[in-house]
Amino acid sequence: MVLFILMVVIEGQEVAQSCDQALCFRDINRCLFFAERLNQQPETPEITAHCRHINTDRDARWYK
Repeated sequence: MVLFILMVVIEGQEVAQSCDQALCFRDINRCLFFAERLNQQPETPEITAHCRHINTDRDARWYK
């Protein structure tokens, strides 16, 4: 199953890299919506977000 994981970077450090620790979506548009919202936050601390596709098993936790 292909999912899209919301990758969040706070001051250069990636927060999580798995669906158990981060937000995963089946729809790329949902993931991009949240990434855009996070990127619009004030710059203190420096927060950036982007979406990355990952292959995962069917038991992974994801949001519609």
